[in-house]
Amino acid sequence: MSTTAAAHDTTYPAPAGPRLRAVPPLPADVPPTETLWWARLLRRGPGPVEYSLVAVNSDRFPDGTPVDMTAVDARGRRPAGWVVDVRHRAADGRVTRIEVAEELADRCPPMWFAELHHASSALPATSLLAYRGPAFAPGALVGPHELAAAGVRPADRIGEVRWWTRSGLVDAVTVAPVYRRRGVARTLVTAAEGLRFLRGWAPLRSDGRLTDAGAGWLASAPAVWRPRLAERTEVLPAEETDAGPTGVARLLR
Repeated sequence: MSTTAAAHDTTYPAPAGPRLRAVPPLPADVPPTETLWWARLLRRGPGPVEYSLVAVNSDRFPDGTPVDMTAVDARGRRPAGWVVDVRHRAADGRVTRIEVAEELADRCPPMWFAELHHASSALPATSLLAYRGPAFAPGALVGPHELAAAGVRPADRIGEVRWWTRSGLVDAVTVAPVYRRRGVARTLVTAAEGLRFLRGWAPLRSDGRLTDAGAGWLASAPAVWRPRLAERTEVLPAEETDAGPTGVARLLR
């Protein structure tokens, strides 16, 4: 090594290796919360102005709190922990799309929905029906007249949730046999919960009358649903056949 090079190394020592900093372990998963609050978001686009009513499962606001977030265009974003998004037109309130978070939809196939009101019922009752097929876009919500105009048959539905409008008590959850164990009922009931809030109806709930399958679901239900699901007080028979849909109180498979 030349004298000049040695002097250079003495004056400018070789750079030290990268400094490693101890990093604390990642925090444990945040425990699930039973809190469900509601965000109202503004959606702007090339068409008519729309709003989104979004159920959010987080402790950011107290349970049941409606929060107006329309001051800023959401630009397609939703609050962290969102569960269901009911999108509707500002002009007339017509629902244009219902979307359930992927974490809840699980392996559920794309579905569209029909809202029916049971005029012959002694107490006001509503059904939300789930369908597959090309008649309407996934997530669309239609009424009975649109169903008839599109030639959709009652046998084409793959699931239904029926509840008493004033009390929110779920009367029946049904799923076609081929679609069971795929999250169809969970998706359908979550969509119904978003719709009922938009309509100003009572929260959906159960009354403790459950089959073994319903009780099994209750034991593993998402935390957000547990305050709505009463502990089992009456054992209902399965009454399940391979040919028909699930019957009363088979929540929520």
